[in-house]
Amino acid sequence: MTRDGRLLSLYLGLTTSVNGFLQPFVPIYLFEAGLSKSQIGLVAGSGAAMALLIQPLLGKLSDRLDSRRPFVALMSVVAALAYMSFPLLHGAPAFLLAVALGANASLYMQGVGGVLVGRLAEKGKGGATYANYRVWGSIAYMFVALAVGLLLKPEGGHGRNPLNLMFETGPMLFLGIAALARWLPDPRRPVATDDDPEPSKKLIRPNLRRFLAVDFLYIVSLYGATNFISLFMQHVGGRGLMLSCVFIPGVLSETLVMRYSGALSDRYGRRPVLAVSYLLLPLRLLIYSAATGPWWVLGAQSLHGLNFGIVGAVAIAFVNDQADHRTRGVLQAQLSLVTAAAGAVGPAIMGFVADRYGLPAMFEVAAGLAFVATVVFVLFVNESNEHARGTGIPILDHALFPARANA
Repeated sequence: MTRDGRLLSLYLGLTTSVNGFLQPFVPIYLFEAGLSKSQIGLVAGSGAAMALLIQPLLGKLSDRLDSRRPFVALMSVVAALAYMSFPLLHGAPAFLLAVALGANASLYMQGVGGVLVGRLAEKGKGGATYANYRVWGSIAYMFVALAVGLLLKPEGGHGRNPLNLMFETGPMLFLGIAALARWLPDPRRPVATDDDPEPSKKLIRPNLRRFLAVDFLYIVSLYGATNFISLFMQHVGGRGLMLSCVFIPGVLSETLVMRYSGALSDRYGRRPVLAVSYLLLPLRLLIYSAATGPWWVLGAQSLHGLNFGIVGAVAIAFVNDQADHRTRGVLQAQLSLVTAAAGAVGPAIMGFVADRYGLPAMFEVAAGLAFVATVVFVLFVNESNEHARGTGIPILDHALFPARANA
């Protein structure tokens, strides 16, 4: 791996590692601070809602200036201050503002990773390149989650005071990202030549538009439900290390799957690899709804690798397939925009359902939305990677590759 590759791996590792304490414990902290599940859903979606306005602007500015380091440094400091403020806050409005700032800043930093990988990757190799760098984020996540779990008492996770230390110190990881920004590889876009094709007047092609629409449904179901998994673990009897490590089986399987999903999508196509993730999600969500103990939850969570372990790498590559150096930042910002919109809608819907009908029913509703996303993906989204050679099975390839991304 080159020096730039090592720095980019470190960046993706740090930006993902913070989720090792944020993902399990932000919902629990909000619940212990007196918020209802509906309020938790609205607070969780607040940062994503803000991103609907901020992410496209940041994408355009970074493309125009052809520089991302200053934005990364600024967003890192914003996120650190937002989450460090948790022990001082009271009431839903205060938490809504803090989470909005923190989540929005974190979302931008993750989107930047996709842009930088696109600059460094060879044409048609974006899936493998992103996966090879991003896998270090999953490893860093597990270390942070385990460290947090060991710091909590076995019965930890009840009461606000035991969690305050975590939010006073954990966000310092964001300050590490701010320091790293100075050395972050941020290659300039190539100088345009007469041989370069003219930029398309239609920036978002029809197939990309269809993919972004189905990705919205997918994320609404997956992350709308995921926002309440740590609370569900409490509901079925999980405590202490169980709470901190509830996402680790998924991250471990994600690390193994992501290592190969990008390369497989480079070779065989984005569509067949993504189809595995879409087909599995409804089943996984139904397993949660039937869970009666902590080990059920951990077992279902281990399937996360076949969800985010695929989508987390291949969706980035799907967008980069249809971009060039002049448009990659804008198109990755569009993907972040869809993620933000789904991240705002999903927790709000699922929190409403959970408050009125219970957490198991919430997972059943999420499974229904995931099934709709699967049907739409299979019927309407075409292959984006023009370098893919297909599976080699004629009947299957005829079904998987009816048209290319410019359809």
